[in-house]
Amino acid sequence: MEQSSGAKLIDKAVDVLILCRDAGGPVGVTEAARRLGMPKSSAARIVGALVRRGFLRQEEPSGKYTLSNIFYSFTSALSERNLLIPRAVPAMEKVYRALRETVHLNVVDALERVCVHVLESPQSLKAVMPVGQRSPLYCGGSSKAILAFADEDTVERVFARPFRKFTGSTITGKKAMREEILRIRERGYAVSHGERVEGITSVSVPVFHPGGKLGASLTVSVPTARYTEALMEKILRELSAASAGITRGMG
Repeated sequence: MEQSSGAKLIDKAVDVLILCRDAGGPVGVTEAARRLGMPKSSAARIVGALVRRGFLRQEEPSGKYTLSNIFYSFTSALSERNLLIPRAVPAMEKVYRALRETVHLNVVDALERVCVHVLESPQSLKAVMPVGQRSPLYCGGSSKAILAFADEDTVERVFARPFRKFTGSTITGKKAMREEILRIRERGYAVSHGERVEGITSVSVPVFHPGGKLGASLTVSVPTARYTEALMEKILRELSAASAGITRGMG
């Protein structure tokens, strides 16, 4: 089957990354074009795109390119998730059985919250959270629980970007979000009433690795029509116990 132009471009970009990985030193645009058999103009465009997205960096004073440190984050994320999910599932199942509401585990990736595991409520009216679903770190309970306990570099990178409104409840003011982060840190959990999806309330707690590094957020999402303060208290009890159990399991 003939490849589309987009697929060919992706193949060429991967070829550039592999070349930089195996070259044994920085690679210039001219050298990349020669070794990969592509026009210099094409190599320059691909290298430029990879630099903009953070996969390559330009070295001084040579002006040549090498892999950036972003690839360490891929290695770290894979190893952490491979450990995190199997340790989290038993604790999530306890929360699920106690509440019969949707429970999901979320990690940070490229300044976004990504759902990596979910136990969906058996009830006909329920919150839905597909695995792989992404959300910016300022929007929603599971995202805010990550943002509030992330390192300061991550926080400032999030605040350097514009905040988009998803619903009428989305917090888009930077000052208001900083105040929200402080509240979350003080009380230890985040709540969203329809900030990302109207009609859905979520309660989320951070999950830490044994050394204290933030690993994930654990969230219960419910239809707002079913949400009560009594349910909130029960959710918090279950989530707090589950988060502590996951941390112990990773020790």
